[in-house]
Amino acid sequence: MDNLNVWSAGAALTLVSLAALHAVWATGNPWPARNAAQLSAHVIGGHNARDLPPPVACLTVAAALLTASALALAAPGTPGGSLVNTGAQVVAGTLLLRGTAGYALPALLPAMRGTPFVPLNAWLYSPLCLLLGAAILLSLR
Repeated sequence: MDNLNVWSAGAALTLVSLAALHAVWATGNPWPARNAAQLSAHVIGGHNARDLPPPVACLTVAAALLTASALALAAPGTPGGSLVNTGAQVVAGTLLLRGTAGYALPALLPAMRGTPFVPLNAWLYSPLCLLLGAAILLSLR
């Protein structure tokens, strides 16, 4: 497996893992948090369990992540300009945008301040999005 395929496979595996986590959340299981309120505080900067998105939203995100994973895997072997290749570029751009914009979230949404989400976003969620976006772009080179 050459370096470009390693980037693609790594991004796809991570995206599939995140899809599985969102599917677990859709069932009402707050793992890895102890309860829904803690999950809300850690994942979206919410203040109670009522702030969590409904199961259909979690499943929609899971489906989008699975689609992104498939595009990340398929795109390196397709010619530039193909729908698959363009889709992977859109996925990479979306991840890079989320990663960058994530640093502005606490300023844009003051209610998040003081929640565990803010440091987790700064040290895990945003950097992971930036890394995934970069990995997909690198796999397309």
